[in-house]
Amino acid sequence: MKKSVVLNGRRVTYELERKRVRRLSLRVRPDGTLAVSAPYLTPTLLVESLILSRADWILAQLERREAAAEQRENAVFLHGERLPLIVRQGGRGGAALKDGALILTLKDPADAEERQRVLDNWQKRLCTEEITALCRRYYPAFGRRGVAFPTLSFRRMKTRWGSCRPQKGALSFNTRLTELPPGCADYVVVHEFAHFLQANHSPAFYAEVARVLPDWKQRRAALKAWEKAHPME
Repeated sequence: MKKSVVLNGRRVTYELERKRVRRLSLRVRPDGTLAVSAPYLTPTLLVESLILSRADWILAQLERREAAAEQRENAVFLHGERLPLIVRQGGRGGAALKDGALILTLKDPADAEERQRVLDNWQKRLCTEEITALCRRYYPAFGRRGVAFPTLSFRRMKTRWGSCRPQKGALSFNTRLTELPPGCADYVVVHEFAHFLQANHSPAFYAEVARVLPDWKQRRAALKAWEKAHPME
C-alpha cells in the first residue's frame, strides 16, 4: 500500500506493508523508495508518527541516493576511480576508454535504454575478462583441495557481488565488480570459491578464506565501505 507524507516541506511517498512483525521498522531502499513494515493492527497515525520522528534521517538518505544517481548519470566507476562518461553520436553503438574517460558511441544519444545497454555490455565484457583471470589465479589453492574448476557466469545483480552453487559446480559474479577498488574483487572471488569447501559462513568458512587471503578482513572492510558510499541499485 503506497501513501505519502510531508517531511520538512518535501512530500515523500512510502510503501506500507503490514505483516507478522513485533514492531514498526522503516528503511530507504537502494532505489530511493521508503519502505515501512508494521504489525497488522498498527494504526496509520502511528506509522506516520514514526516516519515524522525520523524525518531528518530519511531525507538525508534520500538526498544521498539521489546524489549517487546523478553521479552515475555522468560518470562510471572503474577500479574505485570515478571516470567521466562521455556520450557521442555514431553509426554503431560501442564503448571505449580514452584519455581517462569512458566514451559511449550511440546511434541516438538521447535513448536511455540504448545507453544502458551499451554500458552494461562493456562492463560485462570487462568483468568477464578480469574475474575469469582472478578465478584462474586463485583456483590452484582450491584445486589442491579437490575442487573442480567451476562454470563461470556473469550478470548484473542488485544485492550480491557473487554466488556459489556447489551442487552444480558453478559461480556467478556481478558485472559491477569492475567498479570496486583494487583488492575487493579478489576477496569476492576467494569468498565464493571457499563455499565449495564450506557452505555456510562459519569460522571454518573464514578459515578457508584466510588460507588464501590472510588480509581478508581488511579487504572485506574496504568492500563494506564501498557499499556504504555507493549503494547497489
